[in-house]
Amino acid sequence: MIIMRHLCLRILLIGLAALSLAACDNSKEFSLLNGEQKNLSDYRGDWLVVNFWAEWCPPCLEEIPELNLLAQENDNIKVLGVSFDKLPNDELSALIEKLDIQYPVVATEPMPYLPMERPLSLPASYIVTPKGEIMGPLMGKVDRHKIVEIIEKVQSAQTAN
Repeated sequence: MIIMRHLCLRILLIGLAALSLAACDNSKEFSLLNGEQKNLSDYRGDWLVVNFWAEWCPPCLEEIPELNLLAQENDNIKVLGVSFDKLPNDELSALIEKLDIQYPVVATEPMPYLPMERPLSLPASYIVTPKGEIMGPLMGKVDRHKIVEIIEKVQSAQTAN
């Protein structure tokens, strides 16, 4: 597990150093379940964690309290949840209430546009830098400390360049 985490970190840092990170497409909007229209450019200046999850995924459910705390404890880190399943918005809202997801979740109706690939397995998270560069996906369960550690390493690498 530790080797895999270190491998993920190295891959992220190599990708950053090689400037192979994709820029966000700021021309597309998506809706949050609360009806708010958003665009990834709305998060410029902050770090953004985009977490894909599903109710049937036990590690995803274990991440939810960690992501709640990540968003609460870090003013410069925002979290967005994305349901892997294409549930109707009313079912998704009920599930968010049941699971106590406290960060914003992207609505599934209309089908959202996000400038990142839907992962093939779960849990999966993408990290978007304050400049709008997308890193990831980070595959597997991560806790808030690991996400903060990754962000700090990326910040260090960026300031070193």
